[in-house]
Amino acid sequence: MNLNKNDFYYGALLSRLINSGFAPAIVGKDLEDAKLYTIYNNLGDYTFYTKYISKPDGDRNNEKRWDFLFNSSEINYIKNREDEQPIIALICGDKNLKGSRIALIDYPDYQDCIGRDYRTLNRYVKVKHRKGSKHFKLYGTGLDGSRDNNIKITGNVSRRLKELEELSI
Repeated sequence: MNLNKNDFYYGALLSRLINSGFAPAIVGKDLEDAKLYTIYNNLGDYTFYTKYISKPDGDRNNEKRWDFLFNSSEINYIKNREDEQPIIALICGDKNLKGSRIALIDYPDYQDCIGRDYRTLNRYVKVKHRKGSKHFKLYGTGLDGSRDNNIKITGNVSRRLKELEELSI
């Protein structure tokens, strides 16, 4: 059986989740450009909507940016799971894999990034990481990314999962 590039990226996410104390169970949804996972731990069940980009769209010496496009069917798919408060896992790949990162976004922040009342069919979330920073800067269709119009989240997957657990309690 041949492996696809996405197997490596989604496998990296699952590895990080397992190492953070989660026991993943794959829902079996292989979507066109993403995967859906249900993850269990002692605090509850979590739905992860995952996407990856294999290399940054903006790559400067001290900063990288990944632009994740969400088409209307993806936006509706995620919106229909609003009750589950899905976590959007954006796998930010790098050319040599070593600099790859994972941004875990809660549902309200995802909504802020893509915009709540936009009529455009396609929307985006941009993930920016500055070299040496412990955080990501998020913005998108609904946030312009200026100094006061972005979202800052923890870049460490284990720490971020703990933050997301605390939000759901």
